[in-house]
Amino acid sequence: MSKLKFDGVAHQITLIDSSGNTVGTWAAYNNVDSHATIRHILNGTYSVQDRTVPHRHVASANGPYGLHGIIRFNVPGHPGIGVHSGRANARHLPGPQHPTMGCIRTSDDAMSAISGLMSRDALTTIEVSNNSAVLAQAASKRHRDRSLQGHPRG
Repeated sequence: MSKLKFDGVAHQITLIDSSGNTVGTWAAYNNVDSHATIRHILNGTYSVQDRTVPHRHVASANGPYGLHGIIRFNVPGHPGIGVHSGRANARHLPGPQHPTMGCIRTSDDAMSAISGLMSRDALTTIEVSNNSAVLAQAASKRHRDRSLQGHPRG
């Protein structure tokens, strides 16, 4: 069974197959809108609700969930939290950096790879690490400042 690993400071999500091989690593953020009922996802391992196919929404690269829907996982007290893409061309922080109501946002490329693997290798957990609100927000600001100065992100 496959799993996801999210690093809140590195802003990366990694897909690992059932053999322990890294399938891919992509940009991902847990930038949470100030109106959300959660500030960030706490470090820990969460069970996935949508194990073989993402929960579907209207497919749109610029919509709230992207082209491939959402993979929900169990965050106590916060139903509906998951991993998804969307807002690819938003005016404010487009793509993975765009704020959510608590979810982890990544790219359509990442969601395509994740949904492709989970259809044949069930996705069971997501491990969240280095995701303190202060550290994650400071790292987001550093990446944003570098981008504005014309430096490559890294």
